[in-house]
Amino acid sequence: MTVIAHLSDPHLDGSEQRLRRFQAVLAQVTDLPEVDGLLLSGDLTDHGEAAEYEQLFTALPRGLPAVAVPGNHDLTAPFLAALKKHDHPAALNATIDVGGLRLIGLDSHIDQDDAGELGLAALEYAREQLTGANRSVVLALHHPPVPVGHHVMDQFGLNNGDALAELVRTHENVIGIFTGHVHTALATTYAGVPLIGAPGIVSTMRLGSKTDPIADSDAMPGLAVHTITGTTISTVFHYLSPSAL
Repeated sequence: MTVIAHLSDPHLDGSEQRLRRFQAVLAQVTDLPEVDGLLLSGDLTDHGEAAEYEQLFTALPRGLPAVAVPGNHDLTAPFLAALKKHDHPAALNATIDVGGLRLIGLDSHIDQDDAGELGLAALEYAREQLTGANRSVVLALHHPPVPVGHHVMDQFGLNNGDALAELVRTHENVIGIFTGHVHTALATTYAGVPLIGAPGIVSTMRLGSKTDPIADSDAMPGLAVHTITGTTISTVFHYLSPSAL
């Protein structure tokens, strides 16, 4: 059994308010009876600035294997510089092996563009990591390859979902896909495997495609806790109570 705590979209901007929301969710992770790895599925910062990444990496728990992939609000050069500064491999794609699971984080972001795409480097990296895996594999990226029924968010998904589907269909050890981006819990199937998105930390996407604003920054932040046993993924979505903030 392997447990992955999955956080997404903290959008840290240097403010104490957003940092407090992020820290409160991280406190829930450290309170879990068992957790083997941490996934941060993008939009780590709001503007991709060095000070925002400093907030992020300073807040992360030490000693817990982690994968962080960039989202559309992140910027390549400051993200890589922050990884290097905090003694992580300076790479946009990353892998951890925890328990019987390989978690492969793939870069789907494009600097200064809200939509996403798995570029050649990400796809090549995925194939290399999948070929060498003798265990179950979950792929993680920021942009979901499926529509979520919102007229704004559905304009900015993964542009080349077919490439992701090919990775899944040509590698039998892929048992699931984890995503972020839409600031809400998401559960569906894609290419025959579960696709699960984590709730937003900075805000929650409001119901109804015509609501304005589309996100509720007063909603409680949340996370997904994935328990993987063999090839089975069980996910619990947990939201904080107001007292936690």
